[in-house]
Amino acid sequence: MQFESSMFVNAPWKRVPFVRLIVPLVAGITAQLFIPVSLYWLLLMIVMAAAGLWMFRRLPLQYRYSAGFAPGVLLFVLLYSAGAVRVYTGDIRHRKGYFANVADSSACLLVQIAEPLQEKTRSRKTVLSVIAVCHGKKTVPAKGRILAFFSRDSSSALLRYGDRLLIAKMPVTIRSSGNPGTFDYKAWCAAQQICHQWYLQPADYRLLPEKDRSILTGALLQAKDYCLHTLKKYTGEGPEAGMAEALLIGYRQDLDKDLVQSYSNTGIVHVIAISGMHLALLYGTLLWLLRWLPQRRLADAGRAAVVITILWAFALLTGASASVLRSAVMFTGITIGRFVLQRPAVTYNTLAASAFLLLWYDPWMVTDAGFQLSYLAVLSILLFYQPLFRLLYFPQKWLEYIWQMIAVSLAAQVLTLPVSIWYFHQFPNYFLPANLIAVPLSTVVIYGEIVLLLVSPFPPLAVWTGTAIRYLIMYMNACVHWLGTLPYALIKNMHLSLAQTCWLYLLIAGLALWWLARWKPGLWLAVISCWCSIALQAWWEIDCRRQRMLIIYNVTGYTAIDCVDGKRVQFAGQDTIFTLAAGQAIAAGRLHFGLQPGTVGNFARYGNYIRFAGRQLVIIDRALPGGMAEKKFRTDYLLLNNNPQVTIAAVMAYYDCRQVIIGAANSIKRTAQWKEECSKAGIACHIMTEQGAFMKQL
Repeated sequence: MQFESSMFVNAPWKRVPFVRLIVPLVAGITAQLFIPVSLYWLLLMIVMAAAGLWMFRRLPLQYRYSAGFAPGVLLFVLLYSAGAVRVYTGDIRHRKGYFANVADSSACLLVQIAEPLQEKTRSRKTVLSVIAVCHGKKTVPAKGRILAFFSRDSSSALLRYGDRLLIAKMPVTIRSSGNPGTFDYKAWCAAQQICHQWYLQPADYRLLPEKDRSILTGALLQAKDYCLHTLKKYTGEGPEAGMAEALLIGYRQDLDKDLVQSYSNTGIVHVIAISGMHLALLYGTLLWLLRWLPQRRLADAGRAAVVITILWAFALLTGASASVLRSAVMFTGITIGRFVLQRPAVTYNTLAASAFLLLWYDPWMVTDAGFQLSYLAVLSILLFYQPLFRLLYFPQKWLEYIWQMIAVSLAAQVLTLPVSIWYFHQFPNYFLPANLIAVPLSTVVIYGEIVLLLVSPFPPLAVWTGTAIRYLIMYMNACVHWLGTLPYALIKNMHLSLAQTCWLYLLIAGLALWWLARWKPGLWLAVISCWCSIALQAWWEIDCRRQRMLIIYNVTGYTAIDCVDGKRVQFAGQDTIFTLAAGQAIAAGRLHFGLQPGTVGNFARYGNYIRFAGRQLVIIDRALPGGMAEKKFRTDYLLLNNNPQVTIAAVMAYYDCRQVIIGAANSIKRTAQWKEECSKAGIACHIMTEQGAFMKQL
């Protein structure tokens, strides 16, 4: 097995610099994101590491030989600290002129619409770029990005990309729901350099006559509109058109939600998202179309310029997601090396170099699930595809092609599986047949859509091409939906902690070293990692059986309470929530704590009065009864929800409570009023819209 042994023992990454550089950079970025360190200490570490490298080069030869490990350690410290500093400087909140640092409640903000408005059920959503802060007649240049939701009215319908607005209303800070196990929306927005949001009515803003539209962005938007118009015109207005738009340019606004769920259940949602596969198809097509150019240096430079320009134009047109940027940078490096420098590219080095450049440009990208899965999938294919493919031999070409697709799918799953389970808590059992069906069909559809755009000036040809694409998409969707409805199609509610995920990667590394490099200690590493992961799971199970808590979820418009005793949970609230999207927050919280619905002991409910584990909770969601109470009712917690028209003083006349909880189903004005009243009365107060869900260990 010459290939297998050389793959790890004489591994390419031992000869490529970027593979060695990316590890400390990622470590520094990750550490700074989760455990921030003072910029002063980071700069001091950089200076000391650089000075150490400079001094080492001036040591006598015998000392440099005996301390040969020192440059590697110093370089690691240097890159680690540089990555941490890049995180600090990359955060817009630390930059000079950030609007939140120079504006006050009396200021007006001059902003510009940075993205076309997206139609939502009750609003229109976009991102605004801050241009300046206005204090009376004084204007101070500023920067920043704000998420904006405009009411659905005739005024917001007229807004376009590049319009400038004057807004005399300060935005509010984006907050997470705080519900256990749910998506951290605040952290996701912070990674996009957005920390504030607006809910705007027509009276809150004024449209200015000035406009500032980028020529490049305007051209890309026009191209996107042309593609969307053409696809809708010739493939119809149904779910097939939404799928066609997603496959070609990554436009997901018209996708059917049930259809997306079917693709997710079968583990092929990557087919819908614009990914490296689309860039690879485009790259291969461009090379084929330009093959007529002579093999000369000037022609190669022109070929490289055309390929790189079209690749990056497509990447920007589709929204420049993490996987698309990864592929664009990789193919740019390969193209430059092949046609400009006339040197073959080392794939591992190209992959590491693309990650290094992207993370240096935007260090927050390391937290993006798409970025992680994209690089893990490519690395996994590079490491495991050839060993898996060589396990079986088929003399028939069609069987060999099918086995190639199976081997690629299996190889990609090796390194992406732990992260996928950690993020999504599920595993699709039929991902292999789904890939065998969807990947070839989607490839044909993508090429067909390109042909459709080319023949769109000729309506008869465009109609036939659009009809063929429509039926192909219908067939692909039907196959995927059928696979998703088969028994045991999806394993749900899989729990995996971050520590277990790390141990699983050590398990995979040990097995890979033992199998491919014939390194016997790798098997021991795998065994130890397996037992550590099992021990963590057992400890989590024991901890779940000991828990007893009260959870009041932060869901707008509803009252949702879970009383937890061990692994059993009893719901107290509005049952209709489980049929809505808000019910996902409860499902995520129960998965996080390993809970199953049922009856718990020490639980009693009488209307809006709940008693559990010796604690009492009263829910006030309507007006108080008339008259004065003869004796105050003693309770531990008092929940104000659904906007009851009461004051804290009136509530305290009836109840003697330890803590007031202000739910999420209240207006902003009433919440602020109750908060002020509780502060003046010296009453402990938990505000869900600011502090997240209420969780109390009992």
